[in-house]
Parts: sequence; structure tokens; C-alpha cells
Amino acid sequence: MSLLNLNYFEIFGIEAQITIDIEHLNKKYLTLQSEFHPDKFVNASNLEKSMATRISTYINDAYNTLSDLVERVDYILQINNYSKEEHITFKNTNFLTDQMMLSEKIENANPSQYKGIQNEISIEIKTIILEMQNNLNNRDFDILYENNSMIKFYKKNIRQLSI
Repeated sequence: MSLLNLNYFEIFGIEAQITIDIEHLNKKYLTLQSEFHPDKFVNASNLEKSMATRISTYINDAYNTLSDLVERVDYILQINNYSKEEHITFKNTNFLTDQMMLSEKIENANPSQYKGIQNEISIEIKTIILEMQNNLNNRDFDILYENNSMIKFYKKNIRQLSI
């Protein structure tokens, strides 16, 4: 079976989960790239070169997706045929209010306070990740989608603190 027929998790031999073993992912990525990298097919036929390039690109896409929490969750939703209409906005008003307060806190903070704020955000993210694991186990994709949206907001906050 061609790797191109496998989903990203299957390529790396891991379960479709919210948290994954990044070390295993990295090792498997290097193994797969050493096997399928187009440079190994320099003397091969044009068809083999083309297939090697396609497979290598697919492996790269899979690796990049799985190595990022938000993209991994989006992919989990995709392979479970979950989609949200683009015009529907995030409506958790409590969270949005908290986000406005957090953004204001970040704007008013001095650099010596950044680490503390980052730690607060990390704790929130860890809590949401635990919820996301339950969402996936219960196949509650609507809430999984919302929780992933919250993670996106928190990642934006962390980027604000890194500037």
C-alpha cells in the first residue's frame, strides 16, 4: 500500500490523539525521509522520481501537521468528517471576555511580567488539552472544535508576549 493512501497518523504509526509522542514522530519522520527523499532517486526513472517527490511532500505535510497541536486537532476533525461553516463565529462569550481582559493585561504589562503571563496561559492550555482528549474520546467534535479555537487564541497571546 502506498503511503499516499494513509492518513497522517497512519504514516507515522500513531493513534489519532490530541497529544502524541513528539520524539517518536521526529524519529519516524527521519526514517521515512531517509527512505523516500527524492535525492535517493537521482538515477531512477522519471516516474519513480515523481512518486518519491509526491511521497516526500506528503510526509512533510503530515509531519508539519502532526507536530503542531492546533493543526493536529484540525486534522483530527477533518479525518472524522467534521466541518464547521466558515460564517459561524466563535460564540463563547465568557472566554471572549476573558480574552479581552488578557489582551489588555498583555498590553499593560512590562517585559518583566511576560514570563508570569506566559505561565498562566500555559496552565490554561494544559487544562483545555485535557478537555480535548475527553472531547475526542466522546466524539464530541463541536466542543473539540471550540476548544481548539480557544487554543488558537492563547497561541496568539503567547506570540504577543514574544514580540
